[in-house]
Amino acid sequence: MEKLILIDGNSLINRAFYAMPLLSTKDGIYTNAVYGFLNMFFKMLSEEKPDYVGVAFDLKAPTFRHKMYGEYKGTRKPMPFELRPQIPLLKELLTLMGVKTFELEGYEADDIIGTIAKNTDIPTLIYTGDKDSFQLVDEQTEVHFTRRGITDVEIYNNANFTEKMGINPLQIIDLKGLMGDSSDNIPGVPGVGEKTALTLIQTYGSVENLYNHTDELKGKLKEKIENGKEFAILSKTLATINVNSPIPFSTEEMRVSLPLKSQVKERFINLEFKSLYSKSELFDENPKNIETPEEKATLIVKDSLKEASSLVKKGSAICIFNDAFNISDGKEEYSFKINKTLLDDGFNLSDILSEFKPIFTGETPILVFDKKELKHLLYSTLNITLTCPCDDLSLVKYLADYSGGAVKLSDVITEYGKDEKLPATAIYQVYQSLYQKLCVEEMEELYKKVELPLSDVLFSMEQSGFKIDANALNLAGKKYAETLAELERQIRELANDLTLNVNSPKQLGELLFEKLKVGKGKKTKTGYSTSADELEKLESSHPIIPLILKHRKLQKLTSTYVEGFKPLIEKETGLIHTSFNQTVTSTGRLSSKEPNLQNIPVRDDEGKELRKFFVPRDEEHILIGADYSQIELRLLAAFSGCPALVKAFKDGKDIHSETASKVFKTPIEKVTKQMRSASKAVNFGIIYGISEYGLAKNLKISPAEAREYINSYFLEYPEVKQYMTDNVEFAKKTGYAITYLKRRRYIREINASNFALRSFGERAAMNMPLQGSSADVIKLAMLGVYNRLKDENLQSKLILQVHDELIIDALISEKERVEKILKEEMENAVSLSVPLTVETGSGKTWYDAK
Repeated sequence: MEKLILIDGNSLINRAFYAMPLLSTKDGIYTNAVYGFLNMFFKMLSEEKPDYVGVAFDLKAPTFRHKMYGEYKGTRKPMPFELRPQIPLLKELLTLMGVKTFELEGYEADDIIGTIAKNTDIPTLIYTGDKDSFQLVDEQTEVHFTRRGITDVEIYNNANFTEKMGINPLQIIDLKGLMGDSSDNIPGVPGVGEKTALTLIQTYGSVENLYNHTDELKGKLKEKIENGKEFAILSKTLATINVNSPIPFSTEEMRVSLPLKSQVKERFINLEFKSLYSKSELFDENPKNIETPEEKATLIVKDSLKEASSLVKKGSAICIFNDAFNISDGKEEYSFKINKTLLDDGFNLSDILSEFKPIFTGETPILVFDKKELKHLLYSTLNITLTCPCDDLSLVKYLADYSGGAVKLSDVITEYGKDEKLPATAIYQVYQSLYQKLCVEEMEELYKKVELPLSDVLFSMEQSGFKIDANALNLAGKKYAETLAELERQIRELANDLTLNVNSPKQLGELLFEKLKVGKGKKTKTGYSTSADELEKLESSHPIIPLILKHRKLQKLTSTYVEGFKPLIEKETGLIHTSFNQTVTSTGRLSSKEPNLQNIPVRDDEGKELRKFFVPRDEEHILIGADYSQIELRLLAAFSGCPALVKAFKDGKDIHSETASKVFKTPIEKVTKQMRSASKAVNFGIIYGISEYGLAKNLKISPAEAREYINSYFLEYPEVKQYMTDNVEFAKKTGYAITYLKRRRYIREINASNFALRSFGERAAMNMPLQGSSADVIKLAMLGVYNRLKDENLQSKLILQVHDELIIDALISEKERVEKILKEEMENAVSLSVPLTVETGSGKTWYDAK
């Protein structure tokens, strides 16, 4: 039997908008509502398998209902501006997909749906979040009502309607005639609610019959009904769907058209709908024969390795490396998958790479995806260094997209809709397009002079590694285990429960909030929340809570660092080799993995102790550390031009004491330790756009006191306030924030109607120019230090960067020269109106060098 589905487009895209987090493309196009709608749409196609589909939309023009009642829908809030452009985008996509859309001036989507449903003899399913459509339920029409979000659907049909609603479908308009409808601003009878209206309709059947029997009513109800007759008749008319609207339609033009055209896939790719464009069943009737983009990117089209390598030697090739070599002579493309197929054919990895050695060490420019990774492969297999001219598509994409997050080469090809059958050509086209974008947006220098050469520095740092004292690590592990055991004993004793599992959130929740009653507790699906945030709020409520928090912190240090480091240490050398991520963060900062050395805690004693495990590679070496002093505050002073801050830094004053003196209106010599601490929190909090509540939490003071601190700060430093305001306004206008080296970060949330999202966007806009510029500066410093060590033929090696700190594993005989290089290169990385100062230290552990 054939099936027709009719969708209330406005209703469902609204539901999708509020059900989905705010999403946007890298170009700032909001897409969450469209994405949610399409997910629901394709789920519906898969489950219901309709023969025909139509989507109806409201138009902005007034309808016949507005002409009858000027206040119709008058209480509705304006459409969020993030949703507004998504309506035409959805219509465009539906049309491209071959889905028939309907709209008619003077009529609503309900009227169009009702007209089509009542004038066809095909069983019909109506998808909507509007209860008005309930009146359309009959023998061949059922309503799929989206209650919450877009997945919670309740079905109303002829068989279950009366049981669910207590009346029949046509009586819905009578019910609304009496009770009204606040969502559409239909008045109803004043003083009559849903319960009363339902009883009256069940008794009298309709509004008209009710008014034929008003003599049977009593008291105030009779008075309300009689006085509200005009409103009742009007409201019923307003609620009635016009099933004879003059909308032209035919079932054939609504026929479902699958598979979708390739243009749809390209549009999905442009809109970054990965879960949709990767659904091969939507785009081909035989998905089993579809190769994934990754398979296509490594497709072997020629099995003569020698023939391909001869192209390289002619110098006419483009060579792209990921897990395959792709070589093009401009006419034909040769692709060699390294990891499996060629090895099965008798080639070994070293042989394959050897054939391409002339290009890696020659003059032919190559384009690669992840230069650093290729350098590791060449070094580990052939012990050679990549010396040819080289561009890195992964870095170009990272900068041009202002994105973050690791991506695969195959994803890049797919994202830009290039020909997946010719990956070398496709990747080169993507590179050219993105590189042109870099040039237009003035980031060419950032790429050429910073990010690209920095990949060589990071390769060297990863190769060098950092030595771990395994004995110290084991001793610390034993010490931590003893402390954890003692903490567990104390917690169980305070809980008066020797069987308590301290690691069970469920048991802890019941203990704290039911047995000890330390607070009401925040309920979750699995019990009470015992997150650190929740427990910190209650820290002073019971002596058991600080013990639980300390236990958690120590357990994390043990599992993440002490036990986590052990399998990563090379047995022969004692070195660990972290991997630096250059294309992951949105601010431009580096991150690291296996192990993550960027997140080693530095603010508490337990975290600092971890640095004692890190030592020089041998007795002839020493660790030298150099750290920028308050770099983000110095950048704030320079960028804002605040005279008071600039002078304080130029004069070498203690900025936190200076601020405390101004904020608390106290002579500098009378500034207490507590005052300085509070001002330090304000100074650094301002950088991150801290709220009064955030500062209050940090300082354990009231929000009112925190507000006073912040207001006093801005009174003393008005230029800082103006600078922060200007940053937010710039981001609102352009959609992005920018750093010292013109690195961009798009901030989608900056114009959100949702307060929490907008506040996040504003904080990001305030902070990105400072945090991102700090990342720019440390990268310039790394390049300077690395090149100086190399140019001066020193054996000391740069081995680690953590935030604003550099670590060098130095020959003891080179110590003074290395310290001089560190200070010179770091302090002169950029020229600002305030000095950048660097503090150095040295010792036999990282802890001592800090």
